Amino acid sequence: MNKVISKAFTNLLLGTRFIILLKLVFKNGIGLNPKYILRFLSLVPISLLSEIFILVEKIKFNRKIKQTRIEKPPVIIIGHWRSGTTFLHQLILQDNQFTAPTVVQVIAPEHFLFSTKYYIPILKVLLPEKRPMDEVEMAPLGPMEDEWAFIRMGSETPLVKIFFPLAKIKTLFDIQEFIPQGKKLVQWKKNMLTLLKKITLLTQKQIILKNPFHTPRILLLAEVLPGTRFIHIVRHPYKIVPSAIYTWNIMSEENAFKSGWKKPTIDEAARIVDEFWRSVNENKKRLKKNEFAEVKYEDLEADPVEELKRIYKELNLEFSNQFETSVIQFMEEKKNYKKNVFNLTMEEKNIIEKKLSHYFKAYNYEIQ
Repeated sequence: MNKVISKAFTNLLLGTRFIILLKLVFKNGIGLNPKYILRFLSLVPISLLSEIFILVEKIKFNRKIKQTRIEKPPVIIIGHWRSGTTFLHQLILQDNQFTAPTVVQVIAPEHFLFSTKYYIPILKVLLPEKRPMDEVEMAPLGPMEDEWAFIRMGSETPLVKIFFPLAKIKTLFDIQEFIPQGKKLVQWKKNMLTLLKKITLLTQKQIILKNPFHTPRILLLAEVLPGTRFIHIVRHPYKIVPSAIYTWNIMSEENAFKSGWKKPTIDEAARIVDEFWRSVNENKKRLKKNEFAEVKYEDLEADPVEELKRIYKELNLEFSNQFETSVIQFMEEKKNYKKNVFNLTMEEKNIIEKKLSHYFKAYNYEIQ
């Protein structure tokens, strides 16, 4: 029971304002199992507090936010889950010309300009030391994916399926779901710009985002934020597929508000990798020069400095000596980092190879 209580207070919807939390529950339903009820109730105190903080921030900062201009379009790291997006993000954040959304900012996207000083002590108590799916450290001011801000701001996102699984759904993600439509698209664009303006107002730095959910959104993001640069990272499918399944399963198990989660199959996970890859390869053709770069995780890990120099050159970014020194130091500090290991059967490898034969060929990945 203690384990259930502990996990309830670290739910990934922590900080969601009360009205948004209610909308999510009313729209998607909630299970009657005590663990689901406890997860919901554990979020209520801070969600009610969020409503107050939002009012205060609007009074204090609304005009400044509206007046803020994003002078330098963001750099966005895209790629399938578990392809190395976090690693690349950590490396580029050694460059002090960049900033990124923090954990506290995506937990409190509508009021962090005012409430960060109040939230940090709370998060230091509630946050786990490391992410549940790997050894990556968690900290209130550490970097975080902006998708977690969007779900709290009421934007349409496939992320909702992690929290409110539906047994009738045959597939985890459909690539069409990543692009909101109609009024939902208008709201999504507004929330994106608001979040970036607030981070810009606070830091006065160029923003680097890391978000697998943005992978099919290249053209949408290029429209909303002209001049945005994209870095696409790829990794051997034998590594991506089982690791992504493991991640999705853990996230839903520890955060869902109802039963019905269907563990993705190898075939389904490989299909999503395929759809993401095809989407990137089609959409990158419509970007301008210096707006797209690509890197293999294996190459980045083997020689991060040279790969980063190449990426910066292709994107027309300034690569400094300070950045190089910081990258070398970061790699030294992380040299004992332990990766998850997944053992695939020959049958599972055959499924991945069949579904992603073009992917293997495009990046010269070996078939075992």
